Amino acid sequence: MLKNYSLVKDGISVFGTQILTLVIGFVSGVLLARWLGPAGRGAFTALLVYPTIMISLLSMGTRQATVYYLGKKKYSEPEVVGVTLLLLIFSSIIGVLTSVAIISYTQNSDYSLILILLTSFTIPANLMINYFTGVLIGKKRINKFNKFMYLVPIINLVLIIFLVFFIKLYIVGAVLATLISNIVLALYALLSINREYSLKICYRPELIKKMISLGSIYALSLFILNLNYRVDVIILEHLSNVTEIGQYTIGVGFAELLWQLPTAFGLVIFSYSANAKNSDKFSQDIAKMIRIVFPFILIGSIFLYFSSEYIIPFLYGEEYTPSIKVLKILLPGIVMMSFFKIINMDLAGRGKPGVTITAFLPAVLINIVLNIILVPDFGGCGAAFASTISYTLASVFILYYYMKITQLSLSDIFICKKSDINFMLGLFHALPIKR
Repeated sequence: MLKNYSLVKDGISVFGTQILTLVIGFVSGVLLARWLGPAGRGAFTALLVYPTIMISLLSMGTRQATVYYLGKKKYSEPEVVGVTLLLLIFSSIIGVLTSVAIISYTQNSDYSLILILLTSFTIPANLMINYFTGVLIGKKRINKFNKFMYLVPIINLVLIIFLVFFIKLYIVGAVLATLISNIVLALYALLSINREYSLKICYRPELIKKMISLGSIYALSLFILNLNYRVDVIILEHLSNVTEIGQYTIGVGFAELLWQLPTAFGLVIFSYSANAKNSDKFSQDIAKMIRIVFPFILIGSIFLYFSSEYIIPFLYGEEYTPSIKVLKILLPGIVMMSFFKIINMDLAGRGKPGVTITAFLPAVLINIVLNIILVPDFGGCGAAFASTISYTLASVFILYYYMKITQLSLSDIFICKKSDINFMLGLFHALPIKR
């Protein structure tokens, strides 16, 4: 198992990149929270909810389908990349038009047409990044992928300081910073892929049909996941107020810090799983990853539980004190979702994204019902409790399914073994660290 350490090394490199982007994004979040205030921060979050959901749906799972077909080598690389470009153009047009219509109809009348358009144009930029980084993941070019990922938050931070603080554009400045930073990375991705493949639209009906078919299942599963993550904000917007949304967002953001490590390894696992020749053997590697990662998640959750009472008021101000209780209620669900994020990416790499739909569709419905019942009386805390229940139920189902198809036991997945310690020691010695 894992005779070489490439999977773990790539996972660590992605995690390192995520930590860098997280720190920069964290600083950006603190600045926005202070400069916009709870109400402004809440309005900014609410404005971007629908484009975020639209991106997950209108991506049509193309990045995942691209990774899968590049990994399985069923078609030539130029064909896969060319079809990806065709789907990008189509989905971008549909995405912008749909977003403008939805935001105009459902959102606050104070939002100007310019603000709605700026928000909607984040969709094609995000889709371009999403699609073309799929090529890098499919080719296991993790280092190149990392380079793309840290550019957005750096540019975004600089623009936030300039547009929100110096120019005083406030919410418009925050949206502009988000849009411009994504456009810069999207153009960089376009030029990089074009340099290697000389991008040309490829119209091959058979491949288009297969990518849309598989991608639509990926997209639906991602849409349901994103809906489950964001439906609480939508309900809070209608049953509460923007100040509470701003406070809730900070609590959620802090709790989701725990997802950085499993998300980093999940992305690499997806790439390796799509290229794996022996899925059963690879599942043993996945179990090892969970046994190594999960203890860090538990320790991190305990640290956040006790330290949040000091960190959140210090960083954001006393007006964000309600965020502390939101974080504490969310932590059990966040911990449960951490191993889901690793298992789910192995299932996705095997071409089985439908399992996520089966697990999370009931969880979304439960989340919605609990939010409607709890938010009027308990606000953000009620939304946090609803999310924890839905995360836990879905994660337990996924774990049961994965154990069934891999014949792994609970001890195989969660109980640390002596070989894990030896593996970590071997990895430490294998890393290029000067001693």
